Amino acid sequence: MIKFFRHIRKSLLEQNKMGKYFKYAIGEIILVVIGILIALQINNWNENRKERTIELSYLKRLTVDLEENKILWKETLNRKKKQLAAAHVFLNFRFSKNQDTVAKILPYFQALGNWKDININQVTFNEMVSSGNLNIISNDSIKIKLLDLDKLYKAILNNQEALKVEHRNLLHEQIMKIINTSNAFVTDPNQKSVLKREFSKEEMSIYFDEFQKDLITLINDKEFINGVVGIPYNAQLQFISFREASDKVNELISLIEKEINSN
Repeated sequence: MIKFFRHIRKSLLEQNKMGKYFKYAIGEIILVVIGILIALQINNWNENRKERTIELSYLKRLTVDLEENKILWKETLNRKKKQLAAAHVFLNFRFSKNQDTVAKILPYFQALGNWKDININQVTFNEMVSSGNLNIISNDSIKIKLLDLDKLYKAILNNQEALKVEHRNLLHEQIMKIINTSNAFVTDPNQKSVLKREFSKEEMSIYFDEFQKDLITLINDKEFINGVVGIPYNAQLQFISFREASDKVNELISLIEKEINSN
């Protein structure tokens, strides 16, 4: 093709047709420029297509993380509701005139005393932030909501860290200090296969009585009951933040799925 253009230019020069030569030369330049522009356009289109492919991959991974967190907030809210219900049972028993019925609060003991960290899945989001790829998200609404959700997550985790310290100091440490858990272990039918001997009914009754005495001592312990009282005080603010996180997650999932389907 280049040889062909050269041949035309040479022929025009030899025929001394300078006017036509210059017109042809200008036309050739215009064709070259148009070719370059087309090439650049194709290159930009390919780059945009590659970037969009990466963006869609991130969006799909974000959806997986958000779906996992959707379950997390539902489970966390349910767990905290059970802990609140257990705290109410313990507080009612604390002010009961008859503390001989301590066995009634045993089913609520685990819900009250157990602690589980909130493990939020932010793997994809954190990867995008650390790699500088957050700006690859072309939908500004999605980007803004991701940042807003991350801010809420950090606030929740900071609050949970403070509550974890309170739970450990007031509840867990007092339980470990006052309760002789081996007495409960003996009376737990689920642990029967672990122990290598049989216990008589009289022995079982003695162990259970000792456990009940410890439990009454625990319930009337100032530090422990302060920890129990703190659960209802903190619950409502926790419930609000958990529900807000759940709503934001659902909203983001819907927005991201719409963006993916628009491709």
